[in-house]
Amino acid sequence: MGTRVGFVGAGAMGLPMARRLLDQGHAVTVYARTPAKVVSLLDSGATLAASPAEAAAGSVVVFGCLRDEQAIADVYVGERGLLGAVGPGQTLVEHGTIAPDLARSLAERAAERGAAFLDVPVTGGPQRAREGSLTGLAGGSADRLAAVLPLLRAYCGEVFHVGPVGGGLELKLVNQLLVSVHIAAAAEAAALIARLGLDPAPTKQALMSGWAASTMLDYCIPAALTADATASAATIGGMAEVQGLVADLATSSDLSLPVFAAAQDLFTARVAAGAAVADLSQVARAYDPSLTTKAS
Repeated sequence: MGTRVGFVGAGAMGLPMARRLLDQGHAVTVYARTPAKVVSLLDSGATLAASPAEAAAGSVVVFGCLRDEQAIADVYVGERGLLGAVGPGQTLVEHGTIAPDLARSLAERAAERGAAFLDVPVTGGPQRAREGSLTGLAGGSADRLAAVLPLLRAYCGEVFHVGPVGGGLELKLVNQLLVSVHIAAAAEAAALIARLGLDPAPTKQALMSGWAASTMLDYCIPAALTADATASAATIGGMAEVQGLVADLATSSDLSLPVFAAAQDLFTARVAAGAAVADLSQVARAYDPSLTTKAS
């Protein structure tokens, strides 16, 4: 028999994560500020909660995958929020990318009620969430992490315990620093590939076989060479928001990050140009808005 769990924030990433918990036989109570977004989960057997507190009631673990600090405020500390409902023996696991200090504050408030809080941001995107192969970066009690690890395995292929609460988020921000820079580099490469008239398919194959290879290069080519208005779960605006957390972390660490700063400026410019909802691959349009390729 499965474990009774709660899930809040079943968006582009959270929805496939919650579905995998359901598919593995766990009893999932889901809270969504827009219930229409979780109809597919309800059709598959999930229970709809009227509030975050109701999602926590009777749940051994409550998972969150919330987008930003406003969502955290609403769901964790708002009226009928999670922190007013959890008690001894329960664990809160937040997958969203938030400020490490905010995670530490949530952990302190959870501990006052006898509950535990783990920050476990994930990386890999919606496709890997559907496949169950996300990578989790965990901060918090090793014992509590070990207790919830079988549940995390529903959608995480690997989970790394980084250290105390906030540590997982700090490493996730390092990850986002690298992703930002790699996307900017892939955008420049895509622009030059197009300008030179190189065929992107064999070009990509060659680049991915050597030292230039990166996940973002693989993701962005040839996607960057074709204007794409398709709705994306990995947007320029979303990354720009997280880059603000990276910049804050660098400032608090008294560290200058000039390469990251240049990549952040590129994203900021694309947001200002109205491309916030565009896919990450479309950053390349900063170099040439009419990028085209002769190859499909």
